[in-house]
Amino acid sequence: MNRLAPSFAVAGLLAMASASMALAQSEDALIKYFRKKNNLPPTATVTVQGLKDSANFKGSKEGTLNIAGPQGNKALGFIASPDLRYVVVGEVVDTTVDPSKAVMAKINLQGEPFKGAKDAKVTIVEYSEFQCPFCKRGFDTIENQVLKQYEGKVKFYFKSFPLPFHPWAMPASIAAECAKSQKAEAFWKIYESFFTHQSEINPQNVKDKATEYLKDTGIDMAKWTTCFDGKETAAKVNKEHDEGAALGVTGTPAFFINGRMLVGAQPFEQFKNVIDDELAAAK
Repeated sequence: MNRLAPSFAVAGLLAMASASMALAQSEDALIKYFRKKNNLPPTATVTVQGLKDSANFKGSKEGTLNIAGPQGNKALGFIASPDLRYVVVGEVVDTTVDPSKAVMAKINLQGEPFKGAKDAKVTIVEYSEFQCPFCKRGFDTIENQVLKQYEGKVKFYFKSFPLPFHPWAMPASIAAECAKSQKAEAFWKIYESFFTHQSEINPQNVKDKATEYLKDTGIDMAKWTTCFDGKETAAKVNKEHDEGAALGVTGTPAFFINGRMLVGAQPFEQFKNVIDDELAAAK
């Protein structure tokens, strides 16, 4: 009988526990450093997620720093030495992969309604919300210039990204998603109405306004009311928000034109430059 075996087993367990404790301490040190370096407020929380041995950089660790705060969630990838003492924060890219296609692959458009041509060479995805005044400017540019001047050449998708400091943005997104769950045309009607009448809407009347905008769309209003009151589409809205955050969206509006990011209420010329470039590349 080998009397040394239990001793070796206990020693192994102690070593594993010690390594685990050291790694936890290293994670805490990384979080503390990151918070101080970026001057994060007390209301923001930082966690290390998905820490593992790097598949691309042998002998290194890789993971994600998840920052959650009043402005929403943000995820930052990092590569580190095994003890997390030396860390490079940023996106790890494969230069053999088209960056724009890689971005579009992360955006779920299955079953989502769109405006424009089905076979268009250029796809525009907007992450936005209905209360933001800059989003109203983005709406005007898309509707009055982009979709009209590039008719048949672009298709446009709208994704919800309500900001927490806009009190009726989330209810409006829920209302729009409830309409979308029944009929695409109803979604586009409420989308246009919210932006067109933005100045008339407040947290107290958002439901009444939505009901007014949807009354002639042919949807089941009793079903829509149940959906809205029960916040049945809140999870869908949050999922779209998280999707945008994972792509680097921190504010609204944010546009992805064939995967190329355009931030803010940019003038039409900025859209034109990217769209023309993408159309030329598609020939």
